[in-house]
Amino acid sequence: MVLVGVLAVSACESHRDTVVSSGSDSGALDASTAAKVEEIVRRFQDTNRTPGVLVGIWSPNGTFISATGVADLATREPLRADMQFKIASQTKTFTANLVLQLVGEGKVALGDHISKWVAGVPNGDRITIRQLLNHTSGLADGFTSPTVQGKIPTGCTVEELLDAEAKFPPVAPPGTKWSYSNYGYNLLGRVVELAGGQDLSTAVQQRIARPLGLRRTLLPTSGNGLSKPFTHGYGLGDVGPTQAPTAADDATAVPASCLWAHGAMVSTLSDMRIWSRALATGALLKPAVWAEATNNPIPFVFTGNYNGPGKWRYGLGFVESGGFIGGEGSFAGYESTTMYSPKLQTAIQVVSTKNPNAITPPPMFQALAMAVHGTDLGFGLTPEQALAPAFTGAAG
Repeated sequence: MVLVGVLAVSACESHRDTVVSSGSDSGALDASTAAKVEEIVRRFQDTNRTPGVLVGIWSPNGTFISATGVADLATREPLRADMQFKIASQTKTFTANLVLQLVGEGKVALGDHISKWVAGVPNGDRITIRQLLNHTSGLADGFTSPTVQGKIPTGCTVEELLDAEAKFPPVAPPGTKWSYSNYGYNLLGRVVELAGGQDLSTAVQQRIARPLGLRRTLLPTSGNGLSKPFTHGYGLGDVGPTQAPTAADDATAVPASCLWAHGAMVSTLSDMRIWSRALATGALLKPAVWAEATNNPIPFVFTGNYNGPGKWRYGLGFVESGGFIGGEGSFAGYESTTMYSPKLQTAIQVVSTKNPNAITPPPMFQALAMAVHGTDLGFGLTPEQALAPAFTGAAG
């Protein structure tokens, strides 16, 4: 069983549960815009043949929340908007925020070399915390290690994870190129523990989840972290980007420990809506730290054109496109993105319960944003380009 692909990767009968106000101050989207959004959701599901799709849009123009498809291919249980799911590499936004909180408290410095905190890291005496946060450390991805991949079904300790990932040679000298590294974020998780004096799961709860009132968001300490109600995810076997999975492809039970600080968390639409705004406004950070985190984000392109043909940049622990800030995640069974625009006061989420998908959640988000706010958002692509199948393999 090969499970690489974390940014940590016939359509089902169309059950559709759409809620258009759900506590929003702005009420529902107007009928014309809602119709456009529904057509985008339909196209996303039909092209990818994903069992379930969750979409949430909260904007001054209105709210749209939908749960389309089924949560369990074996039982045909309908998908619901309140169901928990694995957020995969959206976990990185939490890990980075914890590091930046510690920077604001003077316990960590962006210029610290990782060798100050963790021994045995390749080029560790030259790689800074800043470079780990924005993926310019030059470290290999690490998650593709045969040792790590072999342990995914049964689980990893943090020590096993870091030791295995350290054995991969760097892909570039520190600070010379952007290269996605799950290993780098596991190192940052260790920094949080060492500098903050508590395990990473506890830090997530005490420093982020509880202050924001996130009720079903956590970093598991055992198992897969999911609790009822949750949606199953499908991505075992050889399911292709436009191929419908079967119940045998259920990846829900895969434990989270080998993903740890880079991709192990679970959450819900409602919790991630709250988190997206806090993340994109620096609500939990010192203003000076947030200013540093958002200064000069780096243009990037994911392996396999995962984010589509539009413009994307990476800051200190988040992705940015068209003024929207957030994260994205892809691992066996689940793909998702959550983005918030402070200027437009708009949060948009896309969750697919299948991995991989030909139309991935990041360009899907862009298509939805353009349906609500128009095409002049600075994404660098048209709505049709955003919805053109572009991804063909596993993301790094």
